[in-house]
Amino acid sequence: MSPSPAPVVCVGFAEWDAELWTNQQHLMSRLARDRQVLFVESLGLRRPQMATRDLGRLVRRLVRGLRGPQCRDGVWVLSPLVLPFHGHPAVRALNTVLLRTAVRRAARRRGMTRPILWTYVPQAEVLTTVLRPRAVIYHCVDDIAEQKGVDGDAFRRAEDRFVPIADVVLASAPNLAERLREHHDRVVHVPNVADTALFATARSAGPTDEALAELPHPRVVFVGAVVATKLDVELIVAMARARREWTIVLVGPVGLGDPSTDVGALRAEPNVRLVGARPHQVLPEVLRGADIGVIPYALNPLTASISPMKVYEYLAAGLPVVATPLPSLAGLEDVTVAHGDEGFVAAVERELRQDDESARSARSVRAADHSWTRRMTELEEILEEIEGAGARRTVLATPTTPNVSSGAGRRTTGIIRALAAQGIVDVVYQDTRGGEPVLFRDLPTVRLHPVRPSRGPRRVAAYLAARGQGVPKGFARGVWPGLAARVDALDDGRCRVVADGPVAMAALARTARRRDTVYNAHNVESSFRHLIGDPDVGSRRALEAFERAALVRSAQSWLVSEADMKSAWSLAPGARLLRVPNVVEAGHTTSHPTSVSPTVVFVGDATYEPNRRAVHLLLGEIAPALERLVPAATVIVVGRGTCDVDLAPPPNVELRGFVEDLDQLYANASCAVVPLTEGGGSPLKFLEALAHGVPVVATSRAAVGLDGLVPGEHFLEAEPKGDAFAEAVREALEPAIALRLARAGREIVDREYSVQALSRVLA
Repeated sequence: MSPSPAPVVCVGFAEWDAELWTNQQHLMSRLARDRQVLFVESLGLRRPQMATRDLGRLVRRLVRGLRGPQCRDGVWVLSPLVLPFHGHPAVRALNTVLLRTAVRRAARRRGMTRPILWTYVPQAEVLTTVLRPRAVIYHCVDDIAEQKGVDGDAFRRAEDRFVPIADVVLASAPNLAERLREHHDRVVHVPNVADTALFATARSAGPTDEALAELPHPRVVFVGAVVATKLDVELIVAMARARREWTIVLVGPVGLGDPSTDVGALRAEPNVRLVGARPHQVLPEVLRGADIGVIPYALNPLTASISPMKVYEYLAAGLPVVATPLPSLAGLEDVTVAHGDEGFVAAVERELRQDDESARSARSVRAADHSWTRRMTELEEILEEIEGAGARRTVLATPTTPNVSSGAGRRTTGIIRALAAQGIVDVVYQDTRGGEPVLFRDLPTVRLHPVRPSRGPRRVAAYLAARGQGVPKGFARGVWPGLAARVDALDDGRCRVVADGPVAMAALARTARRRDTVYNAHNVESSFRHLIGDPDVGSRRALEAFERAALVRSAQSWLVSEADMKSAWSLAPGARLLRVPNVVEAGHTTSHPTSVSPTVVFVGDATYEPNRRAVHLLLGEIAPALERLVPAATVIVVGRGTCDVDLAPPPNVELRGFVEDLDQLYANASCAVVPLTEGGGSPLKFLEALAHGVPVVATSRAAVGLDGLVPGEHFLEAEPKGDAFAEAVREALEPAIALRLARAGREIVDREYSVQALSRVLA
């Protein structure tokens, strides 16, 4: 037995029983045939005016809001009680509470668990946390920000926040699709369609609308809202005056969405008739009496993004169609686009003269390709795809700009790349460097959200709050208040939230208390920080308490190795842990020089104390011993701070500092060394050398975090005592041994420590 289709909560921009049905009513009434639909009526984005229409609407909204959801046309309709002044922060805050409460209660009463959130306005962003939708669809059918009375700036800001969290964006017009593609990678152009089967009945014998039946031919008909923001009133007047023998009939409500519309100029023309609105089901009777359908829209920012549904209603009825040059109608078959008043009149005259029964039949047949039946099939396929694809969206918060200049930065980068293979990754980072990082430009599923540094009282307050919660001062200094706010804005209630490292976990403490949060622990800090004399982390007991709280609070903690997992379990026995090793991009295996002038490399950030001490060992003991054993060998030391160590290098050592291109360094390397004697996690310098096919000599401490690596098979193990380490380097430079180690090392990296391998772990 197949599962029931997921329910839909739809947030619209009009009342359900509006005088004119638009895309939202047509689409939702059809979806409701197979699934539950809760339709949330307009949130009052347009400021009301003291007009009869608006006052009546406010009274109806109040009555409906107090009455609760009502079933109409198979759809449950909710009229939320919100204030129509969205530009004011206090009003937005109140509206958020009112809307969330009303929608949550209505959805629960209907048994709607994890519905699809299908919204026509971005203000629905506040519902993601209460509905926890299984999918989010943003359906943009109008440039609402351009509508009269709407706070356009507030609307655009809401759209900029909301669009990135949608699973798919539907746009009815080319201009809308083009603009939204700047914010989302999955924008589908879905022009408006029509109930072509219904309107094709206009070609059969039947009654004609009474208001048209007695009017003289030719009847030039427009069906839609008669509003000054859309209609080119001057064009209609010019047409009426140029051809007095034509009867121009405007069928639709006057002032819908723009109560200030003045139709005095239209009423003054004797051959223009405003006959009012008609129910959708009887519109074929109107078009049965028409000779031509027109779309005399003004050309402005609002109409530039309109996809008029009426074009296919006209065509299904067999009528010739003349329209002003709207972008959505460009190149459309059976639609004549006309420019200027005279051009429009000439086009209507030409179409009336050339029209015949065979042309009408052909238009009606072709219009059937643009039916709701076909559109619903396409939309159901999209629904099935986003419901069943299984691709997860992740919001990852990290305290620094993503980088590969440190071990922590490279771990974060590897995890982001692994997550990006599964779905969208929204990376929220504290912009510590300025400018957008280029690391992920090859990954369209990675979206970057920089948070600007905060200064002054807010920063001090965040620091004091973190310290008050037991966060060590070294971590508390990195807590910026904007990080959690941006994560909360992107959190749709169903994504995976990852706090990258202890600083991010401290920043997201409140988030972790209200929703599942993953803690990406770069190290078990309390297992080694006190050993290297780091004054910023406080006492070992305080650091353990902080880490214990982070491990317990998180829904899952990612640790780099089995050794770190044991340390974490000793701190927090009930913690939910997952081994998430450090990973690297597989480099290019090259033929490494080993005989004439071998090159030995060390890569490490010497501002990190364990690396600094390793550099001291290398310069003071290992390099001098190697100079005696392999006089032709050169030792190259690379990494931030390596030129600043307080020890003079021996003659066979080159200190190069930070190097941007490690690929070139490894391509010329004969051997890599990792003489670490302390520290936590797993050294990425070890994995990077193996990934490039470079044989490695390392201490047992350096290899602790690299599960699966076997000394003698994947690398040579030696301790920095006497000449032992230098002897191992000399052995690794032997061609046969170097080749064997390089092959085995590269194989285990591909299998266990590559981005592709990690993606499978995180799936």
